[in-house]
Amino acid sequence: MPANQTMAAVRRKQPVASLLALALSIMAASGCGETDPVPELIVQLREAKNDGRIAAADALRELGPAASAAVPALSDCLQRPHPGVRQAAVRALGEIAAPGDPVQSTLAVALEDPELSVRMAAAWSLHKLDPSGRLYVPVLIDAMRAGEGGTIVAVGKLGPQAEWARPTLSGLLRNRRPGVRRLAAEALARIGPDEDARAALQRATQDPDDRVRAAATAALAAADGSPDA
Repeated sequence: MPANQTMAAVRRKQPVASLLALALSIMAASGCGETDPVPELIVQLREAKNDGRIAAADALRELGPAASAAVPALSDCLQRPHPGVRQAAVRALGEIAAPGDPVQSTLAVALEDPELSVRMAAAWSLHKLDPSGRLYVPVLIDAMRAGEGGTIVAVGKLGPQAEWARPTLSGLLRNRRPGVRRLAAEALARIGPDEDARAALQRATQDPDDRVRAAATAALAAADGSPDA
């Protein structure tokens, strides 16, 4: 799409479906040697309505490090009142920035955002950029303690590098919701239980819910290297 048409579309502040199509067309054009899409998407971040800003941030996220020129505009979006805009900007920054990038300090501030969705996006972006920094840990722990199943699963998939999650997951084996207890046992199986977690899993083998018992038994078997785990 020619640059003048793109600019006109941005200034008309089209509905979100059109904006998403616009972003995709800009990205496609960039792969054909046509105009650089990043400046136009930066304009959209600054001038469009909320849906347009979200669409622009999502497109920039897909471009990854090639969109590094958009980092200041994305950082400015963290001051916008709409939580969806802030979340989209944080997610984009996590894909565009490189480990050690100063933008990590901006993402660290977003860990204190009043909206959980923004805090979670910031946590995962920081984990991607600096997994050993662990600034993200308190946000993920809070989400797990709140019974956020998706977070429990995602943390479990980190494997042994998420050893910091063992105490929280062990505590979740006593959660009132059997689904949370089961997910906690499965996450511990992926991470690998320490002595305290093993004790918690052993108690969970007597859980009143059969799925929890099965998950706890499987986690202990996996830790012991059983081929049936």
